[in-house]
Amino acid sequence: MGVPNPRLIIEYWTNSAAHFGRSTLDGVIGDALAVGWSCYSRYPANCYFTLRQNSAHNLRLLPLRTHIQVTYVNDATGYSAIVFTGRLNEPDEAGEDVVWTAWNYLAELSLSRTGYRTLYQNKMLGTEIAQPEWLLAKGATSSLFGHVVTGTIENPLALDGVTPIKTDARFGVIDVPRLLLMFDLSEIGRANTVNNVTFGISRTSPFTFTFLKNAGSAITGKVLVYPGNVLDFRHVPGFSALRNDLATIGTSAGGGATEIVKTDAPNAAIYGLRQDVFAIKTLAGVVGAATEADAQQAITARAVKEATQLARNISVDLRADLFEPFDGWDIEDTIGVEITRGRTVIDAPYRIVGVRGIMDDEGYHPSLVLQLPTAA
Repeated sequence: MGVPNPRLIIEYWTNSAAHFGRSTLDGVIGDALAVGWSCYSRYPANCYFTLRQNSAHNLRLLPLRTHIQVTYVNDATGYSAIVFTGRLNEPDEAGEDVVWTAWNYLAELSLSRTGYRTLYQNKMLGTEIAQPEWLLAKGATSSLFGHVVTGTIENPLALDGVTPIKTDARFGVIDVPRLLLMFDLSEIGRANTVNNVTFGISRTSPFTFTFLKNAGSAITGKVLVYPGNVLDFRHVPGFSALRNDLATIGTSAGGGATEIVKTDAPNAAIYGLRQDVFAIKTLAGVVGAATEADAQQAITARAVKEATQLARNISVDLRADLFEPFDGWDIEDTIGVEITRGRTVIDAPYRIVGVRGIMDDEGYHPSLVLQLPTAA
């Protein structure tokens, strides 16, 4: 006999008019034809489920108001985990079926807008930008985030591991979706460091917003192995994105515009000269530079170093009974990957940046999206 297949349970709640969060459990869906869910680092995630047109649930589900929770259950092991929470979007209706989608609460930051020409000059990224912007989003009239708790807000640190990264004297926002702002702040926080700066809203209650300076930990006791708990994989080494000569426009010591160019000559000698341009978002992650010009030079040099590192992204399809969702691990954690197949030989720790699960007529199919952590 085979291993019993896991189940995905869909529950839905009414909406609270007071804080736009969950109010009352309104139903449990047991007749879905197919269910899918996802969770990603710093990106919106969604779920979907398909119902027959004559399902009683269709009339109870309210677009943009009903709240959805998907729970993974393995009856064979007794393990269960909430894998998705969010708000229902809208139905895609056809003659026989209705496909419903829902987006997680983090996705709703894309529906929240910053102020116009709001300056954050020489400010720390976490407590002085991310936190006030989050509180403005949460405190707005009829905010979608009234039900979300404010959690840990940290300031990303520069190369020395001590000094908080700050924006420069020009940094500000002009009607930017707050999801994009938080993403950009996390990118600035990662600049010139190996820190995994992230933000998110937890998928379990109490739903909590966090902005973390270095998230994730090494998973012990678990390894992704092909062949083994990995059924199949797709590996993209990242050669197409390799650049070894970057140029940008900086500011000279006298205040004028100047071109800054940095080249990795040894890399160019191997792969040829591969040029590109980039923009310095902020003078971030560099400590002890005597002048702004020195900082810009250091940032450009670091950008070239990062651009010559191969991304080496991997997606893996998993055996459902050998690697269950969020069982001793989470998004942002690193895990050992061992793959040996023809030209593909991998033995290194990778960061989990995405997870998906699909339930259909053939059973449950989980997969992971992995990324090589930034090297020092």
